[in-house]
Amino acid sequence: MVNHLWIIMDWNRRWAKEKGFPKFVWHKAWVENIKKIAKLAIKHNIKMLTIWALSVDNLEKREEEEVKWIIKLINKIEDFLWEMLESDLKLQVIWNIDRLPEKSQTILRDIIEKTKNNVWLILNIALVYGWQDEIVRATKRIIKAWIDPDTLTREEFKKYLDTADLPAPDLIVRTGWDMRHSGFLLFDSEYSEYYFTNTKWPDFGEEELKKAIDSFANSKRNFWK
Repeated sequence: MVNHLWIIMDWNRRWAKEKGFPKFVWHKAWVENIKKIAKLAIKHNIKMLTIWALSVDNLEKREEEEVKWIIKLINKIEDFLWEMLESDLKLQVIWNIDRLPEKSQTILRDIIEKTKNNVWLILNIALVYGWQDEIVRATKRIIKAWIDPDTLTREEFKKYLDTADLPAPDLIVRTGWDMRHSGFLLFDSEYSEYYFTNTKWPDFGEEELKKAIDSFANSKRNFWK
């Protein structure tokens, strides 16, 4: 059973270009599909959904206009998800918080506080996230905590990661054509199952989600045995 699902939501811009849509139309379809998949996750008894919404590279290398559009969407997240945030969805964020505008930080912190008692689905959104960035920041935290390197264990190291309180993912799905992890939460994915699909994120629906769940059900997970 898939309890924790991670999704790398890829090929949004290509989707818009193929359909001849204006440059940033994909953003609305991107967010609307997050809402749809969150509802489907509840339907299929998935307890936790983690999505990668904005990477460090996106923030640093995408054109300024596009980054501004993404920040606007982050600031309007309550407008898109209001009906789920009121009852079903507990929002958590994995982020390098200092890299977001102060307004965005305040909005997200307020939603996190308001939804902390919701139980149907935990939605983790990775914002300004990248594994290399996370490992550097975790190392800095360990140094500041004066941890003896000779006593440092994997379990202790985990406590300093952005994902310290998250269980390992059962299944990682990547939409679009690319078959790579792109540095998404690597510490926790050692024994995760992967499902790659050439379906672009805005077109990723229940049929494709069920295929991913079925692929997980048919996998043999031996872990380290």
